[in-house]
Amino acid sequence: MTVRPARPAERDVAVALWTALHREHEAQDARYRLADDAVQRWTTDVRDWLRSPRDAVWLGLDGGTPVGLLTAHLYETTPMYAPVSLVYVDDLYVRPASRGRGLASALLGAARAWGTERRATELRAGVLAANGAGRAFWARQGAEDFSVTVTLPLK
Repeated sequence: MTVRPARPAERDVAVALWTALHREHEAQDARYRLADDAVQRWTTDVRDWLRSPRDAVWLGLDGGTPVGLLTAHLYETTPMYAPVSLVYVDDLYVRPASRGRGLASALLGAARAWGTERRATELRAGVLAANGAGRAFWARQGAEDFSVTVTLPLK
């Protein structure tokens, strides 16, 4: 298992892994639904991220085959809050057949190192509440809940 930055020519590989992640989320909670044009929009976004110093995309490889993905972005808190430089992990995914072998931790390690090099002081991520395995992974990494989003149907 290895981790490396994704290359612009690997955009379609990143899109396929991102799509697999979100299809799993849709299967875990019926309220989680991508827009019809989500893949097209993400394809455009990731093209820009692959060239941006404030965004990062890593691939996790199993024997040379891409089976994992992590996307992260640098940002600063808004002026309403005390200033904090953050790394926000948008997407972290490893194909089911490659799970349990340390690849997610290695991808996260790359994001942590990247953020540290850029003087970020904190890493944040969102995790689908129904994703028990994902929540357990983050807990093993030492992550703690910071904010919880609740939903209340209005129908």
